Amino acid sequence: MATESSSTTCREPKKTKQASPIPLLPQDSPPLPDLPPEIIAAVLSRLPVKSLLRLRCVCKSWRSLISNPKFAKTHLSLASANTDYSNHRLILSGSYPYTDFKSCSLYSILNEKSDCAVQLDCPLKRPNLRVTIWGCCDGLVCIGTGREVCIWNPSTGKYKRLPDFVEMSYIGYSWFGFGYDEGIDDYKVVGFFFAYRGGGFFVPEVQVYTLRSDSWRRIEGYTHRVPRDASGTFVNRALHWIHWPECGASNDIIVSLDLVKETYGEVSEPKYRRGYFYDFSLGVLNGCLCLLCNYYDDCFELWVMKEYGIRDSWNKLVFIPYVSHPLNHPHDSAELCILENGEVLKDIVSPCSAPLCLLENGEVLLDVATHLVRYNPKDGTFSFPVIQNCSPYFTAYPYTESLVSPDFDADSGVQWQHQY
Repeated sequence: MATESSSTTCREPKKTKQASPIPLLPQDSPPLPDLPPEIIAAVLSRLPVKSLLRLRCVCKSWRSLISNPKFAKTHLSLASANTDYSNHRLILSGSYPYTDFKSCSLYSILNEKSDCAVQLDCPLKRPNLRVTIWGCCDGLVCIGTGREVCIWNPSTGKYKRLPDFVEMSYIGYSWFGFGYDEGIDDYKVVGFFFAYRGGGFFVPEVQVYTLRSDSWRRIEGYTHRVPRDASGTFVNRALHWIHWPECGASNDIIVSLDLVKETYGEVSEPKYRRGYFYDFSLGVLNGCLCLLCNYYDDCFELWVMKEYGIRDSWNKLVFIPYVSHPLNHPHDSAELCILENGEVLKDIVSPCSAPLCLLENGEVLLDVATHLVRYNPKDGTFSFPVIQNCSPYFTAYPYTESLVSPDFDADSGVQWQHQY
């Protein structure tokens, strides 16, 4: 009995008609000229970081150029010199969760009076530990939990976790500072480590981390008391802290650490007017050391040192009065001004007030009690930039967008992390 065999028919898929490519230029157009490499580099060095990260995919030569450390320095130099702050941003540290970091455009804050903050992916994710910003330098941000420190570029996403500290006795708590050593072209983190033993805190042990060596080492010579402000202020190749007065002294002192020589010094304070101030903080305005004094139930004074190290060069830049003086006790709060919506802006007694930037017209932007305040000393008026998509309680730190990378020695064999 014959059986009929069945066969399977394979059908080819239908071919879809492909659309013809759209020419970028008319067919009769002449070819684009080849630009000299120096012209290409000059154009690219003036673009924002976000655009440069995308342009790395254009061709190998562009990727090599944009990834070159020398190009990053040129780009940083141009961005830092831009007086309209178009290459500057604010990194915002929220009160909770502890790893909540966002950023917004400083240019938009100054020109459009508002901006929408964007979320940053913090490389240190410790839900139960507060991550602190210890300093910003050349677009790099130093963050840490006290026992773990990281150098991070929020513009590119690159970061590096620092190795363990040099072995020491029990650490009660620790503070850090971050800056650049121009003598050896290297970035340094300075750590103050305090040990508690019954009667009080010892003179802290100081260690310095250098990015090129990827290691910590001890330095000697620190004889001052505990700094009252946690993070150091970097300007004129030195870190600066405000310290509690020595026994018998009436005023606090500004202590400096030269990162090139690794030697300590003191910076003379301004000749304050008579009065009691309960809060003052250091900052940097246009490359100059500045000091924001918060007088008890009275006003703010903003001082700028025009010539570093010269006491007579301290200049009282602005005087910002309070609207009213309701204080009866220095541990309460003072009304600085009244917002447009009727809310009273108060300066809480805490080291959270800081100068952020100085405009060419003399106006100054301050971070006061988790609010941004813009003050015009010519007519005594206030304005209040708004940051959307942000916690109402934050601390702001200005930084320059840059391509500077913690991958400082790519040939060293060290494994570097990168966020995607």
